[in-house]
Amino acid sequence: MAKRPGGAMAQSAAPTRSQLIPIVAKWRELGKRSNFAPVLFCIAAFFAMTIPGASDPITIPIRTVDGAGYIDPRNWIYTSWSLIIVGLFLTLASLSMVYTMVGKRKSWWVMLGAMSFTAYFLWLFKVDHDFVWLYNLFHLDLAGGEPDSKLPFIALFVQYFLGAGFFEETVKALPCLALVLAARHMSPQLRATAGVEEPLDGILIGAASGGGFAIVETLSQYIPHYLANQWILASFGNTPILTALQTLVQMNGQQLLQAIQAGSKIMTTGIGFYPLILRSIDLAFGHMAYAGYFGYFIGLSVIKPGQRWKILGIGLVSASIPHALWDTVADKELGAPIEAGVALLAFAILAAAVLKAREISPNRTILQPSMLLGSQLMPAPVAAWHPAPPAAPAQPGGEMGAGSGRLRVGARTLVIVPGLRLLEHQAPGLAANAPGGAVAEVTRNPQDPSVLGLTNLSSAVWEAVSGSGVRRQIAPGQTVKLGPGLKIDFGAIDGEVC
Repeated sequence: MAKRPGGAMAQSAAPTRSQLIPIVAKWRELGKRSNFAPVLFCIAAFFAMTIPGASDPITIPIRTVDGAGYIDPRNWIYTSWSLIIVGLFLTLASLSMVYTMVGKRKSWWVMLGAMSFTAYFLWLFKVDHDFVWLYNLFHLDLAGGEPDSKLPFIALFVQYFLGAGFFEETVKALPCLALVLAARHMSPQLRATAGVEEPLDGILIGAASGGGFAIVETLSQYIPHYLANQWILASFGNTPILTALQTLVQMNGQQLLQAIQAGSKIMTTGIGFYPLILRSIDLAFGHMAYAGYFGYFIGLSVIKPGQRWKILGIGLVSASIPHALWDTVADKELGAPIEAGVALLAFAILAAAVLKAREISPNRTILQPSMLLGSQLMPAPVAAWHPAPPAAPAQPGGEMGAGSGRLRVGARTLVIVPGLRLLEHQAPGLAANAPGGAVAEVTRNPQDPSVLGLTNLSSAVWEAVSGSGVRRQIAPGQTVKLGPGLKIDFGAIDGEVC
């Protein structure tokens, strides 16, 4: 009989209770191993949209910058809870795609925090007119005025590049830059999950921030304009379109508001789903792509601090180019094929940044496979060492060779041999970076294969104490040299070389 990877099937044995009712035995593992959170969000979103009144219009009047009075009611914010839920759902779906493409574990709470920060920042800008000075600095002073579609292509591109590109990419970079500064005051374990230590972190936080920018821009600007115009036309009933447009030109603000209110009772906000979907499915090659690309450079500046300002400058320019190109092509209405080419370019630069970031990542040995960019992004062999900073010179006789010692992990005692792997169930409390993967492995030092070490493949930071009493922390991806008397605190359990 051919040997099976999982062992021979026990065909004659009676099924156990856990085999008949898997949920009883695996209930506690669902939250760790299954993608339960997205499913719960889908269920919650579904039932939230079925609540009576979920599609009823929500109107938010917008005042002028000086607060003197209301502007044209066609520029107010019109939305509904159903539109907000769908917009958030599609934004998180795009962010999840970027997350699986990057292949590095990052706290979703941190990414949602970055998204919320940028969304709130843009909301204050649009509704309360805070930070208008920042908009004026880029759009009016630097770009020389609002973009005019009648300008030649190059001139319009320059306006979008200096105005929209520089302004929006700077705003979206704020959470990433804040985490770079905050990481200096974080513990190693917190910095690994919440800080920006490398380009992959910057891509994820930047993409999340771009999602927050996109959802507010869509729900506070593009969708309201579409709803208002459709409602006004609906209020004219069977009036010929030419007559309706002539009447519209002569209507004052109060009459426009009355027409909007009348039309909203006829059409509700359901008509906004089509443009909302169109505006939300492009995030991986739109706002998220530009912001994630700039995030790559922010992370690069962290690992190369000597060239920090040069790298950040190149990053801002590089992210603003595809952003301005997209706006210019769309404003010029050059057609879907050209817009599709620009979208493909934007996604290509994001994908290239992910490829390079994974290649230079100090954690590349424990990265998960990239689900969108192919198997060439599989991590390097686990045997590659990323040693923890040495705390003291090695002592004679303090190195561990193959088969010359044993490693106690909790109540288990294992013979130390190259390739020995500890799985999650063998080290309770530790979670593997790759689903179903190992949390630790005995590896050889590439400079001296006779020396063995234990590589941290988990998501937690260990604390190791050498036989001489020297303490050090072993971050994910790092390796501690195995020697007599070495003790390791894995968190929930401890280990010792004996």
